[in-house]
Order: sequence, then structure tokens, then C-alpha cells
Amino acid sequence: MKLIIGLGNPEKDYGKTRHNFGFRAVDFLAEQLEFPEFKLEKKFKAEVTEKTIRGEKVFLVKPQTFMNLSGETAAALLNFYKPKLDNFLVIFDDVDLPFGKLRFREGGSAGGHNGVKSLIQHFGTANFARLRLGIANDLLGVMPTDEFVLGKFMPGEETEIPEILTKASEVVEKFLQAGAENLTISE
Repeated sequence: MKLIIGLGNPEKDYGKTRHNFGFRAVDFLAEQLEFPEFKLEKKFKAEVTEKTIRGEKVFLVKPQTFMNLSGETAAALLNFYKPKLDNFLVIFDDVDLPFGKLRFREGGSAGGHNGVKSLIQHFGTANFARLRLGIANDLLGVMPTDEFVLGKFMPGEETEIPEILTKASEVVEKFLQAGAENLTISE
């Protein structure tokens, strides 16, 4: 069993914001791998879809708790399915990476990301795989970080998003095949 959690905020107003890049990555992956439609699972406080890939159940998850409480969903999944933490992959936006840059890593700090802080709090550890999607650009230096992450991508950036999401989905597919411990990316 593998659980891929994309971080974001649930309301439509946040749909195309930088902070919802994790949701967009999971939506893209669901489309590419032909998952069924997402369904609201109240017990997880999340939209969830599942599919068996190469004999293994794979869940795509979008917490509906708002970013700062994302760990509630992760904890509910952990308590219900009891997977090992190395079967989780969390995908989220990162202001510390330039726009379009991807970084995969197992463990590490929250780096100021409140959704990741919530996950660490609820997991009781920082040892889980994460795929960080860079969103930083020149605007970040001239506006407050919270306004920046809740803002929409610039038109030029928006045209690059399909290529970035394609690269992200390739990383996720490698995670599904090889597991976190055997995964490296060159981006």
C-alpha cells in the first residue's frame, strides 16, 4: 500500500494558488494514471481515490482540513490502514526552491511549511518522504510570504505547470516502483 498526499486548501478560491500546488500534482497524477474520481471520505477529512497498480493499492489523498491541519488527515489514514511511514509520500509547494525546481527527500525539517509541521506533529516524526515543488520567484522578496503562497501563479509560470507536473508524476511513479529508499531524481 502506498499513500500519496497532496497538500493544499479545500475551497475553490484557493484552487490555482501556489499553496495548492500539491493538490494540483495529485489531480494531475490521478488523470495520468486513470484513477477513479475523488470522493469525500469524512473519516479521513479528505478527498480520496484509490487504484491497484502492479498488485499494490495506491491512494491519492487531498486533505480537506486546510493546510495548517493536514496532519489530521495523515494521522487518520495512519490509524485506519496502519501502513509504514515509508509508504507515505507528501507533495507540497516550497518557497525555498525556485519556481519549477523539484526536490525529493526522505525526512528533514518542515522548513517553515505549516502543512508539513502539522504532519510531523501528527506522525510524531519527520521521517517520511516528500516531494517539494518550487514556487519562489522575484515577487517573494517584495510581498509577505502568506500573501505570496495564497496568490496565483503568474501567466508565464502557469504555462510551465503541465511540464512541472509531468516531472512530478514521473517522480511519483518511481516512488511507486522503487520505494522512497531507492529513489533519486536529477532535477
